[in-house]
Amino acid sequence: MSFFEESKLRELLVRHNAKSFEEYIQNYDESMIPVMKAQGYQCIHAIERTVAFTFGEYTFRRRRWKKGKNWVVPVDEMLGLQKNVRFSWEFMYQVANLSTIMPYDKVVRVIEMTKGICITKPTVVKAVKLCEKLLKERATYRFYEEGQQPEKKKADIIYIEGDGVMVKARKQDEDNQRFDLAHFIVHTGSRKVSQQRSELINKKEFISMNNRLARSQVIDYLYNTFEITEKTILITNSDGGHGYTPYVFKEIAKALHIKRHEHFWDAYHVNQLIKSYFKSYSEQLVEEALQAVYHHQKGHLQSVFDTTEGLLTSDEEVTIFENTKRRLFRFFQYTKPATLRGIQQVSLGVMETQHRKITYRMKRRGMYWSDWGAETMSQMILLAYEGQLQELFFGNWRQEYEKIAELEHISVKTMIDRMNHVEDRVYPFNKLKRGKRQRFYK
Repeated sequence: MSFFEESKLRELLVRHNAKSFEEYIQNYDESMIPVMKAQGYQCIHAIERTVAFTFGEYTFRRRRWKKGKNWVVPVDEMLGLQKNVRFSWEFMYQVANLSTIMPYDKVVRVIEMTKGICITKPTVVKAVKLCEKLLKERATYRFYEEGQQPEKKKADIIYIEGDGVMVKARKQDEDNQRFDLAHFIVHTGSRKVSQQRSELINKKEFISMNNRLARSQVIDYLYNTFEITEKTILITNSDGGHGYTPYVFKEIAKALHIKRHEHFWDAYHVNQLIKSYFKSYSEQLVEEALQAVYHHQKGHLQSVFDTTEGLLTSDEEVTIFENTKRRLFRFFQYTKPATLRGIQQVSLGVMETQHRKITYRMKRRGMYWSDWGAETMSQMILLAYEGQLQELFFGNWRQEYEKIAELEHISVKTMIDRMNHVEDRVYPFNKLKRGKRQRFYK
């Protein structure tokens, strides 16, 4: 059996596509000649440029036009190319998207294998840094959207779950090599999409290396998204760790003026604590302790600990015993089942599952992150899973943001000019000093 050599055909198609692309660029460039002349521009020269697109890497020649101090390159504008950039915007988006599911060196290999374009690891880092910049701009633009907020959603019950994801990261001038990513999930319940699968309703995730910042984002989102009434119930769930204590969620309820707040100590972590501690003494004690928590019988749990206390044989066991007992009884009120609180059904315990998309990408394999890289990548992963990463690159908000940024730049420049004008009138020698400085730097 003979094998068909696809590589030869691919080379033929690449040459054909390059010729077609060159003709397309040339035709467009020539069609813009009368348009640019009508606008008063003068063609200065035509130079080559090499750019990697999602469909291949091409070198093409195009005209550059000038009117006064303004330079315009119609072909570059049509292709959406920025100045002195070797990669197209769509190409950088695809590199960034791939980086959310595989290590940087594998992204390099995949791009070379599938597109025939050679990039380096720093190119992938550049795509991630581009996402960091866009995330900051998107956060800034959000404040200009306050007047465009859609109608708030109605929800009788709002759920919040929080937990930390520990990752290895390096921060400049700090010895700490482990950082906790604060991860919060907001939703309004769950629904069946198949016999074996459910999905969360109105799910929104927040992640940050700053726990307080993540919580403030949760509060801001809830306030601007949901209609909070006297009947609204806030149900929260966590393992009770630092930054996720019942007090933290009570503060969220207080900030949103929610009157009824029910906090649960995550059942998975409670069961894990009971099993890991009592298993070394007796399987029966494990079952008794689990039943005491399940039926919310504090006296029964006390009896289990009394029985266990008689089995202790060392000071170390006594210390562990007291710490475990103290923790279980301290948060025992938050183990009360939903049915005993008058709530028929709750949708809780999704945190560990939601962690996986982050841990699969950012942990194991000896991975180390910079502090900015860990935070940016975690946010990129969430956006990719929500289908919002493309909107970050190509959403209409970018055009609006650029207009606002340009207006702000003009207003700031005008303010500075006015201040200088006032100074010149009051202190004429300032003008002379600035003039000297300008001549010096020229």
